[in-house]
Amino acid sequence: MQSKIFAEFGIGNATIFSTEVERGEQEKRVTRFILPPNVNGIYIRIWIYKFVIAFSTNRFVNWQKKDKIRFKLIFGIEGHR
Repeated sequence: MQSKIFAEFGIGNATIFSTEVERGEQEKRVTRFILPPNVNGIYIRIWIYKFVIAFSTNRFVNWQKKDKIRFKLIFGIEGHR
């Protein structure tokens, strides 16, 4: 099973550099920037109050409404291992 890797840089997460690794239903966030060996795309995610908008090379523009109130400005690299 492949792992999806989201390497992120920005404000709003626990640290400025972080990486989320997803394997099936499991997610793990580490507090360092791990560049995925196979890059699929890049994205910018802006989360203001309960609204999230993402600009991505894969999904173009996507927005969601969340239950949590946050402010995040994230640049990310999406890939897999």
